[in-house]
Amino acid sequence: MSPRARARREIPEWARGDPLMEQYATEVFGRRTDDEDELFEVMCLQLFQAGLTWRMILARRGAFRKAFKGWQIEKVARITPRGVERLLADASIVRNRKKIEACIANARVVREIQGEHGSFCRWFYDVLDGDDLPGLQKQLRSRFRFMGPEIARMWLISAGRIPEGTH
Repeated sequence: MSPRARARREIPEWARGDPLMEQYATEVFGRRTDDEDELFEVMCLQLFQAGLTWRMILARRGAFRKAFKGWQIEKVARITPRGVERLLADASIVRNRKKIEACIANARVVREIQGEHGSFCRWFYDVLDGDDLPGLQKQLRSRFRFMGPEIARMWLISAGRIPEGTH
């Protein structure tokens, strides 16, 4: 089998045939990270994706990154109500007040977690208790806004905390 055919086989079915989706699937999806801001970005992208397509979110990923200050947790946590209005006026991103405000509130929660545990990544991968999906979902929902069971499940999978296909 050629290297290209082998690589193609590793791309999840949901991403095949779309270069943008394939890139995300091979470079980000299902992989652990030790970059705090990257883990936060993956969480927020999952949140924004709720009710929309991944293609739509990934097509706007660069715009999201710019609008949300590179997903730098400290900077997102300091976004003011005026900043929320600026984001709501930005046609290059998904302009949903609840999702925008949830990302900002969640950045503040991440700062608390960093203070409590020294690292958001360490908390997510090593401290967050258990491997059973319902228990993990409940813990995430108790801390983060706009974190329903499906968003929590997809964030856990996307960030490599649990395997793809977990229900």
